[in-house]
Amino acid sequence: MWRCPTCGQTFTSRNLPHSCEVVPLERHFEGREAMRPVFDAFVAAAEENGPVTVNATKSRITLQAEMRFAAVEPRTAHLNAHVVLSRPRESPRFTSVEHVPPRYYVHRFRLQRPEDVDDEVREWLAEAYFRRSRAPAAPPAPGPETPGSR
Repeated sequence: MWRCPTCGQTFTSRNLPHSCEVVPLERHFEGREAMRPVFDAFVAAAEENGPVTVNATKSRITLQAEMRFAAVEPRTAHLNAHVVLSRPRESPRFTSVEHVPPRYYVHRFRLQRPEDVDDEVREWLAEAYFRRSRAPAAPPAPGPETPGSR
C-alpha cells in the first residue's frame, strides 16, 4: 500500500489520482442530519464483510478495504451511492452503470432510508468488497467418483 505524503490516504499504487482535501466526516452531514442513519446503515453493511476504512474528502465519502469499493455523496433527502464491481449487474435500483476500462463497473443508486440498505445492497457491497480485498476462493475439491460419473 502507498500512503499519500500530503493527505495520508492509502492506495494500492503510487500517485493514483485523488483529492487531498480531507474533511471531517460530520461536514458531509451538516444540514443533512437525516441522512446520517442511512450512511451508518450502509457502512455497517459493508463492515459485515471485514474491516473498512472511511475516507471523507471534499466531494465524497469512500469506503476502502484494500481498494476503494463504494462511495456516497450525501444530499438533503438521499445519499447518492455507488459500488465498484468487476462485472455489470442489473437492477431497477441502479440509476446508471458506467464501465471504467479495463475491468471496473461503477453502479450508481440512491438510498433514502436505513431500510434501503437491504439484502440486495448487502450483496453488492460484498461483491465490491471482495473484488480485490481478498483472493478469490479456491475451486471446490473434486468429490469421490461415483459409478457412471466418467
